[in-house]
Parts: sequence; structure tokens; C-alpha cells
Amino acid sequence: MRHRDLTRRAILGGLGLAGGAVVLDGFLGLPFAAADEGECTPPNEAPLLVVCEFVSGWDTLLCLDPRNHHEYGEPGGAIYTAYERLTDPLTIALMDETGGTGLYQPPGSNVAFGPAMSKKLVQNHMDDLCVVRGVDMGTVTHEVGRRYFLTGKFPRGLAASGSSLETAWAAVSGHLDDFEIPSLVTGGAETYNENFSPLASGLAVPGYAEMLQVLRPLNASLALDGTVNQAAAQFHHGEFCMHTGYDGRGNIAAQRAAWSTAQALTGGGLWKSFDFKGNPPVGSQLDKLYDAFGVNKGNPAATLSNTPRGQAALAAQALTNRVSQVVMMQLVNVTDAHFDDDWVGNHPRRIRDGFDAVSELITLLKSTEDKPGKSFWDRTTLLCFSDFARTPAINAQGGRDHHLASACLVAGQGIKGNQAIGANKDTTYDARYCNLDTGAPDDEMGSQVRPPDVHATLLEAAGLCHNHISNQDPKLIKAMLKNG
Repeated sequence: MRHRDLTRRAILGGLGLAGGAVVLDGFLGLPFAAADEGECTPPNEAPLLVVCEFVSGWDTLLCLDPRNHHEYGEPGGAIYTAYERLTDPLTIALMDETGGTGLYQPPGSNVAFGPAMSKKLVQNHMDDLCVVRGVDMGTVTHEVGRRYFLTGKFPRGLAASGSSLETAWAAVSGHLDDFEIPSLVTGGAETYNENFSPLASGLAVPGYAEMLQVLRPLNASLALDGTVNQAAAQFHHGEFCMHTGYDGRGNIAAQRAAWSTAQALTGGGLWKSFDFKGNPPVGSQLDKLYDAFGVNKGNPAATLSNTPRGQAALAAQALTNRVSQVVMMQLVNVTDAHFDDDWVGNHPRRIRDGFDAVSELITLLKSTEDKPGKSFWDRTTLLCFSDFARTPAINAQGGRDHHLASACLVAGQGIKGNQAIGANKDTTYDARYCNLDTGAPDDEMGSQVRPPDVHATLLEAAGLCHNHISNQDPKLIKAMLKNG
């Protein structure tokens, strides 16, 4: 069941509370099993997760899996870079910088990136970045590709199967009681919970303004009578026959599980972390956040409203203020680039905008001390993905269509960076088989790389189990692991 964005009416209707108490839409009716947990770490050592979705299917020739334009620049070729057609000024500048090849590989980088890649991400964080190429998506349908990468399970038709990665991460790590919002989902991203505790379900908000609205207490004049609140508290904390008699589908158990979270959200000052007001005091946390994300301090909304930076800044506040353990962002819509006007200008610009925001988020997490001698980045894992890739040939409309083989970007805790794993063929741009131990292409003895393999490896890197996708027969991509 998809958890839709919250509204205050839904919140109050769900729990019957004043003060803006929160229930996750989709909580009710969810049967859930206990997480298969290992030894639980202290809260300040809980593994953190950031998932960034680039919506609509990115062109990996422009970013994560490019080709030399001097070798693949012929319109009649099976792989046609078409870099000379791009109109985005910064992409054109990078083409000039690379001598027209389109391959951006600064000194020290073991990986070549495309002309729409964020220079600041590669320059500042190349040692952390691991590119996984030749990911077999098994679909060219947006909904299927998106939900396949979200859950690590191939959908049932268009319907998602299983739980999304951020839900599973929050559930199996054993820290649901340590964060007021264990799983935060922003920007319109989808989130799913099939069998885990409802407390692991994602709280879905469009952006920081809605996050502030959800958490800020209601006007006192709208508050319910104290007697109503007292009765609600007695219902949630007491034991009544109806709790058993009417709980065949787990509805009451789920609602009672949400009560403590709702009280924590509405009883404190969590909203202050997301009050992105103008001209904050110099040296304050908000001032430093604005510096990290290049925010117009006099008018923050101009930089942060409905932008990748706004989503990344929201994630940064949730993680560094220990509000959330995992954040899933629908970071940017790169456009479904079937047509010339989208592909030549909008598509490369939006890819770069998304990766610029990722770079700024990593920089902030690295520079923010979590505990003495360590930063928040030291225990953060990052995944960037899209529905699928684009075709290596230009279509009759001057754009690119959907392509089965894709790529993803991973980084952070337990991940071996500054490398590319797997590959697409230089003849057809189809996915090659990969030696999962070495990361090298191996079409004879290798394996396909699939979303469940990426999920399992990320969980393994953080010391977490992945039993919830065992029926997908996931294989660890050992070349991705620092201790592989």
C-alpha cells in the first residue's frame, strides 16, 4: 500500500488528536513481523541512509556511463552520444574542457563521467563514489522500474511488491524507538511497507514547508477538549477486550503503535529544525546550512522551494538533528526525454542539478560532527537511482526512448569508492554480465546486476540483514564492499 502525503485533516482524523499528531497514511491494516535484527548499536551509531531518486529515467550516457564523443559521435551508430547537440551552457563548457570527448575524469579519479555530471560532486567526493553500471532493470515502464529499485522486488504488474529500502533499513537496524521520524520520505517519492512494523513506514511530505506544517502545533483555539485527549490516551495505553476482538486485520495494533510517535512529534520542538526562515543568526546551524547549499539567506524559498537543494537541505536537517535515521528523496525530475527540446537542454541541466545537491549534502554531512572525531557521513550510506536509462540512439523526435540497462551511484559507509563496477556493451549499450567479486565485466562466468543485488550489498555494507528480499536470490556485489 502506498503511503500518500500527509494532510493535517488526515492526521487529526487518523488519531483523533489535537496538536498536529501524526499517523502515517497506510499504517492501518498492515500486518507486521518483528525485524530480524542483529546486535543493536547505540543510537549515535545507528547506520544512516539517504536514497535519491532521479525521476523519469536518466540518460546514463550523459552522466554515469558515457562514451567518447570522438569515437561514438556518428548519428548512424548503434551508440550515438549526440553531445554536439546539447544546448545547456554548463554542459557545453564541460565539453570544451574535455577537448570534445565529453569524458570528465579529473586527476585522481578512476572513473570517467559524462558531460552533464556535477563537477563539484566528482572533484570533492571522488574517493567515495562507486558507479554500478550494467544494472538490468527488466522493464522500460516507469512505474515498474521505479518500484523495482525502491523495493528490490520486481512488481506484480504495476503494483509494488515488498517494502521499500528505507522502510526495511529502519526496521532491521533496531532503532525505531531512537528517532521521532525513523523514515522520512520527501518530494513525492513512493514508500512501501509490506510486513514490517508500522513504525518503520515512511512519513511522506512534499517538502520542508509541509514538514514544518505537520510538526508545528495547532493553534490553541483549534485544540480538542482535554477530556477527549485523556480518553484517547486511556484507549491507547489501556488493555480492553476490543483491542483483541476487533483487531483481526491488525488495525488497532497499528494505531496504538503510532501513538507514542504521534505524541513525540507534537509534544516537542522538532518543527524548529525545518523552519527555514530568512536571515538566520550568523554562525547558527541554519546559517551554516544555507552556506552549504548556496541559499539566498534573505529569501530562502527562492533557493529551496521545489528544488533538489530544498530536498537535500531537508534531508540534512532531519539527519543531523537526529530526527530521522533514513531519508528517501524524489530529488529531481530529469524529464522523460523523448523529444528534442527536453533532451538537448532540460535533461542534462536537471541531471547536474540533482548531483550538485547530492554533493552539497555529502559535504555538509562530512563537515558536521556527530560525535567526537566522527562526522555524520561516517555512518551514512547513499544510493542514487532512476527508473531506467535512455536508448543509445536518438529517436525521430530528436530525443531518447527507454532502455533496459541502467546504472546507479552508491557511496558511504562500507562502500569502496573511486571505482566503476560492471559495464554496458560498447556495441549495443546492453548490460554485460559482471564478476561480482572483482567488478569486471565477465560475459561467460559473470552474473547480471539487478536492484536486489544492490539492496543486499548496501545493507551488508552497513551490517544489516536482507532476509526480506531472500526470495529474490540477491547476490552480494563484493567488489562494492570495502571489506569484500
